Amino acid sequence: MIKSYGRVDEMDKHGEIFLPIGHYFITNCRNKSKVIFPKISIYGLGSCIALILIDFKNKVCGMSHILLPKAKLNKKIEYPHKYADLSLKFLNKELLNYGAAKENIVAIIVGGSRIFDLDENYIGVDNTKAIKQELEKSNIFVIGEDTGGSEGRGILFDTKDFAVYVKLTKEKEYKKIILNTRITQKKEGILE
Repeated sequence: MIKSYGRVDEMDKHGEIFLPIGHYFITNCRNKSKVIFPKISIYGLGSCIALILIDFKNKVCGMSHILLPKAKLNKKIEYPHKYADLSLKFLNKELLNYGAAKENIVAIIVGGSRIFDLDENYIGVDNTKAIKQELEKSNIFVIGEDTGGSEGRGILFDTKDFAVYVKLTKEKEYKKIILNTRITQKKEGILE
């Protein structure tokens, strides 16, 4: 049995929403006069994955904080967004419910570090591989990525302009992830 718990909606006084493990956020930004544009954040993102799905054309976006590659379906799962295989399905469904068009949805993935230098510590690599496989199965293109390495990250996702900023643990400043806009334009029919 799977229930979708963990949606986060509460902003702090700076307009930021912190996204804990196994939680998600989703918004529809079409009516700009009535929408507040929060920044969604994860600090200390190590082997976990931040999955961001965006439909630029319909201005719908969502983000989840994934802990593990696959769920064990023989046990009760309260937080499907903890698992790469379930999070994508649930987040994609929510985007469609909020007005996204399946053919317009693209992804940005961040995280998947190998924090500890142990032979058996491949969870970050496994998480990255699992989410990429799920995205490929769903025909969702990755237009931006900052994965791997051996350091944790902080991530800020600005829902006003869909910009994603990443900072490695030892860095002072956030850097904007450069998106492959050719894929987005091709999906929207701008490029052939």
